[in-house]
Amino acid sequence: MQTQKEEVRKIIIEEAREEFIRRGFKDASMRTIAKKSRVGLSNIYNYFRNKDELFCEVLSPVLLAVDETMAEHGNAEYLSSDIFISEEYKRHNLNLFVNLIEKNRVGFKLFLFQASGSSLENFRDDFTDRYSQAGMQYLKEMKKQYPHISEFFMHTASSWWLTIIGEIVSHDLNHEQITRFISEYIEFGVAGWKKIMKV
Repeated sequence: MQTQKEEVRKIIIEEAREEFIRRGFKDASMRTIAKKSRVGLSNIYNYFRNKDELFCEVLSPVLLAVDETMAEHGNAEYLSSDIFISEEYKRHNLNLFVNLIEKNRVGFKLFLFQASGSSLENFRDDFTDRYSQAGMQYLKEMKKQYPHISEFFMHTASSWWLTIIGEIVSHDLNHEQITRFISEYIEFGVAGWKKIMKV
């Protein structure tokens, strides 16, 4: 019985994902999701309290992937200005972000461009605030020598990653194009960080 319930839940999530992709959060229809899932509309609410909870469930894998990637990017293992000359570190970041984008392309499109009206519509601002605070902490820990970087700069720099991801997924770049662009951005960013951090 439990297996059947889990299977039904999975089908609802899959059909909801397709409906959200087609119509965005605002215009997505729970009635359509129910029909395509072959689950009664009232029964869907036994699995999800409302459309917003279902939308968040559809996007939970990509949100988890973003958190894991940012945690890895700010790993204490890289608390050294040596990262700016390390080809291994650049390759690591390149693979990290290319994999994040390619595995979650549809999810990024959903929450960056089709989340209006949902509890995730302010994700970009929430992410920027959270990641800029983590970035400031990272800089302080790095050598206790970069307090001159302003919080507003860090805030803005943190928002660039979501803008970059948004541009990539909205232009449907292929693997080679994504790899080249992220590689260029990392080279550009390293040069800028070296200058601002005076290393």
